[in-house]
Amino acid sequence: MSLTRQQNDPVLSGEVRVEAAAWIARLRDERRGPDVETEFQEWLRESDEHRRAFNRMTQVWEQAGKIQMRARADVSATRRGRSRFSPWAAALAATFVLAVITAVYYWRDSALVTAVGQQQVRVLRDGTRVVLNTDTRIEVNYDEHARQVRLVRGEARFDVAKRPTWPFLVSVGNQEIRALGTSFIVRHDNEQDVSVTLVDGRISVTPVAADGGAPPQVLVPGQRLVISRHRAPAMDRPELSRVTAWERGRVEFDETPLKDATTEMNRYTTIRVIVTDTEVGQLRVGGVFRAGDSDEFVKVVTAAFGLQAERNGGDIVLSRPTTQPSPPTAR
Repeated sequence: MSLTRQQNDPVLSGEVRVEAAAWIARLRDERRGPDVETEFQEWLRESDEHRRAFNRMTQVWEQAGKIQMRARADVSATRRGRSRFSPWAAALAATFVLAVITAVYYWRDSALVTAVGQQQVRVLRDGTRVVLNTDTRIEVNYDEHARQVRLVRGEARFDVAKRPTWPFLVSVGNQEIRALGTSFIVRHDNEQDVSVTLVDGRISVTPVAADGGAPPQVLVPGQRLVISRHRAPAMDRPELSRVTAWERGRVEFDETPLKDATTEMNRYTTIRVIVTDTEVGQLRVGGVFRAGDSDEFVKVVTAAFGLQAERNGGDIVLSRPTTQPSPPTAR
């Protein structure tokens, strides 16, 4: 199942999830009556959504096997085929909150988000570790066919739990990354630029069909694939310690144009450092800075290049010093 098809599937409503949870509990009640199975089959046939919800909630129930409960519910169906809860079912839903919450966590398109300057470490339900950098959003959608993640924006490192029969797919821009037991970093700066750096293992990066069916590109550890809408894909081998510096709260530069360095520093704070002069923007910067510490960055570059820094609202503008007028000559 492709990520696109899964994302276009209708989202299960909370009401249907609760109904499915109620049926699971009722079917497992030793005191259920002989007509329960018949009523359940009628409910199941009412819609595809009912079947999807029951399958998903059943998997959640099995994964949360330590939960023990015995409850009875009275679920009745109207002639229009829409099931409704009786007060007994409402009580059951209250006792089933934990399973419903688990279902939402496991099966909904879960979004993990960081704000500007924030980082976050999360462990997905399969054991995959994800580190989210500043201003990042990913959407996680696991099903029985594949572990699917979409990087909407920002940067994330994935240390993928090895599950040979359960592929791990990351969709970013117009590319899809396929991995098993692998460690890699994906960055999506804007609508055009994507970079994929393989730290360990093996991955393939494949354009979506809209890109003409180009063959996948396979990376080996240490390689980075940079993809831009306006340039041909490029492969290089960056210094991994520099690529992963953000995980240590650092930003590293090595002969980096000042314009690019300010753009990188600006990712971690709402205070923007701006360079408007083209020549100033081409000055080369090296060194290690704390992510988000714009003041220290400005202090270092102004001292190194003899620049001046002026506040303009919430921004800091770097430029060459203005020429002071010569004092009048004494007569």
